[in-house]
Amino acid sequence: MVLARSFDSRFADRSALSFLPSLLRFPALVWANRYMVQNFLRRDLMSRVNGSLLGLGWLLLRPMALFVLYYLVFGMVLGPRVEVDGVSKADPGYALYLFSGVIAFVALSEATTVACSIIVDNGNLVKKVAFPSEVLLVHVALVAQVIYAVGVVVVFVAGLWMGLLQPGAMLLALPLTMFLQFVLSLGIGMMLANLNVFARDTAQLWGLLSQGWMFLSPVFLHPSQIQAVADKGTIPAWTPGLVEALNPAWALMQAQRLALGAVDPKLGSFWPQFGIAAAWAFGLLVLGYTVFMSRKHKFADLI
Repeated sequence: MVLARSFDSRFADRSALSFLPSLLRFPALVWANRYMVQNFLRRDLMSRVNGSLLGLGWLLLRPMALFVLYYLVFGMVLGPRVEVDGVSKADPGYALYLFSGVIAFVALSEATTVACSIIVDNGNLVKKVAFPSEVLLVHVALVAQVIYAVGVVVVFVAGLWMGLLQPGAMLLALPLTMFLQFVLSLGIGMMLANLNVFARDTAQLWGLLSQGWMFLSPVFLHPSQIQAVADKGTIPAWTPGLVEALNPAWALMQAQRLALGAVDPKLGSFWPQFGIAAAWAFGLLVLGYTVFMSRKHKFADLI
């Protein structure tokens, strides 16, 4: 049940932090509007395959085809070389590393990019006084998580088949890392959606910034690669640590790989990476939610 609410100008000048207690009630608000979230989620998923012969089968076929492409190009031709019985061969593990990073970052990027314009695109709903516009961001993050979950299945099956993954008890923590990605997408999405209402260039600018973010994240970059550059003196020795510490996606993506059973010790340990990822995710959610709510009363007049 959605409670009827009315706008009160006395609350227009409240600080962002004053909305922090209401964040604890946000899950209840989402639950109260769960049917709306479900309808938006179903609509967005079906719109991707509407009219196609395979329907939802494309959600699985697309990442499978993408993995084959990455394996052929990076796992057999362009990837790093390894010595096997004195013979230099392409490292198929890099293809799996790369693909697992791509699906994670694409899901994060897609969720935040769509979130940029979600308020403006649903202006007819936002202008209704009792409509909880903050809930609009939930289905956007969920759609991205569904796409990512399908990609994870492909990574897991391919990794087992190639002998590059050794899943263990940490596999049970994979849903926790996916939840952190959902929280991170929601927090960043709320900041971008709010900003785009006031500056419509936000969506275009974010498209450029997210490309740079991808190249600073462990999508193509392996920890050993950036450390090797630092060891040569090309960049300062503190650069690798700074890049990892200031990147909200770094620890999250490495934790997801470790949960899947990646055997590369250079990825670090799971729980430290998970803790850093959780701090980023919930920190940005608090920031995004409080800023969003503090400016929400202006949306109807600007869209």
